[in-house]
Amino acid sequence: MGVSSRLRLAVLALVSGLSLAWAALSDQGEAARSCALRLADPRKAELQSAFRSAADFSAFASLTPGRGFDEVFDNAEALFAAIQTGRCQAVVTDGATAAILAPALMREGLAHDVFAVRTPDQVIDGLWARAGYPSREAFVFSRSVSPSLDPDEVKALVGLGVADAGAYQGALKRMDAAGYAPVRTTAWLLDFLQDEKTGAASGRTALAVRQQRQAAERARSEAARRAELAEFPYVAFISCGMNGTNIAAPACFTDTDLEIRNGSAYGLYRIGNLGEAGPETQRGLMIRLRKSFAIRAQNSDDTLILGVEIQDAATRQVLFQQQASQYRTIRISR
Repeated sequence: MGVSSRLRLAVLALVSGLSLAWAALSDQGEAARSCALRLADPRKAELQSAFRSAADFSAFASLTPGRGFDEVFDNAEALFAAIQTGRCQAVVTDGATAAILAPALMREGLAHDVFAVRTPDQVIDGLWARAGYPSREAFVFSRSVSPSLDPDEVKALVGLGVADAGAYQGALKRMDAAGYAPVRTTAWLLDFLQDEKTGAASGRTALAVRQQRQAAERARSEAARRAELAEFPYVAFISCGMNGTNIAAPACFTDTDLEIRNGSAYGLYRIGNLGEAGPETQRGLMIRLRKSFAIRAQNSDDTLILGVEIQDAATRQVLFQQQASQYRTIRISR
């Protein structure tokens, strides 16, 4: 791609100075490539990317809107070299770099037209809705804390009375003082604010609300586990492999079957429906067993070893273990 005879310039006024964005249209009519200088400040980098992806500038510079830069450079010298060789026709850079590039462009006879001059506020006005935020204020709030907040986080925080950076930092301080969370993250802060709100209605602290909820969750989990063990006190592992390891349970049932009576339920499984018996794990096909059960498994493979192991589901104590070579059958009932 050759160097364009004329460059077109857009200007973004950042806090630290002017950032220039210009576009050079290829003489050959080829699609333009966009480039930028790498910025350490993520907020300014986002504004530059937003300027590049905007529909009006993209149309002006013959770019596809809504996309990022084709190439990013670490220093002005590399960026200028790319401009000279025609690798970049749309360029965005900060004010300090623009002050270096502008006289170099004039020296090389690379003329340019100004596209626009925009402030950060003007760029934000075109960015917040595209980024999924409900309002400009929500977007500004999202970028006023670190790390930035996504739209769902902003919505949740606002619903809990935190709508700006000051309120966010104040809530973090309250969370720290309460000893509520091990780390300072937005996820933990949202939990804290919800528990703080819940506790306020009953005179409890956020930490007390969380501890009571955790205790209730543990009790529900333990009750569910007890009920499961009462119904399924045993677990079987049907393995197929070598040297005591499982490779793939179906490999031992290519032309034989697995028969299981599990309480009042009955199933006959072959390679096509073996997964219905239970999920495959590293130890083999896992089948939760009731108090009364019977298993018959026949190995069809001439190399791999079929294994059946029965464990106590609560203690994981091995109650039965047997292996079988080709066409040998394992039977176990209780």
